[in-house]
Amino acid sequence: MDINKIKIAICSNSDNAEGNVSNRFARCDFYTIYDSKTLGFTFVENTAKDSVSGAGAKAAKIVSTLGVDVVLVPELGPKAFEALEAFEIKAYQYGNKNYSVRDALYEFYENKLPELLNPSGKSKHS
Repeated sequence: MDINKIKIAICSNSDNAEGNVSNRFARCDFYTIYDSKTLGFTFVENTAKDSVSGAGAKAAKIVSTLGVDVVLVPELGPKAFEALEAFEIKAYQYGNKNYSVRDALYEFYENKLPELLNPSGKSKHS
């Protein structure tokens, strides 16, 4: 994977790169999409956040349709992890830190975020 030619989705609380990261993947308010080719940000409202069930799989589908290659997340439950894996989207964990979307992106590019090779959280509806 050429990290200079990818799209990265970051779970966020607002439609601003200086806003805080979210502490949820499937139920965050927005996905901040960073395009490393254009160096630009776009902001997409997470329509899966209000789902009664299956929000993780729906959220994975949303980021997949946006052409995302990587997601930066606080944690991933089993269903969200499996869905991202099926879409061949890699996940990196920033944990439940209180910092900006831009800070999470910098840490990714500095190789400070671990890749998630397994679910890191429990399913909320099991």
